[in-house]
Amino acid sequence: MGTKHRLLDTPPEKVPHAFAQEVIDFCQPIEAVTAAYVGLTEITEDFGFPREQLAAAFELAADDDAHLQEFGERFYATLPPDVQAGGCNVLDESGAAAWRRQAQRVFSR
Repeated sequence: MGTKHRLLDTPPEKVPHAFAQEVIDFCQPIEAVTAAYVGLTEITEDFGFPREQLAAAFELAADDDAHLQEFGERFYATLPPDVQAGGCNVLDESGAAAWRRQAQRVFSR
């Protein structure tokens, strides 16, 4: 079956300030980031019980392969393990619409 990820409705009180600040600090020097979100996801692996995991997601001005590769490498090289655990989520338009509705925007340009 693999792993299933589902974005949950995320009220502000579910987003720790320190987690959001890590995402904000990461985004500020990267001009390509136009918005960033923190959301609570539900992860179900194989037939196990679901667990909740905070995740960060990003809207980028440029999403060609070169920019995506550089962005992903920087994400995993600089962010702490608790932020990395949710994955490096770069959003297309339909994904961005879902994160705008259900997650907390922590950064915008």
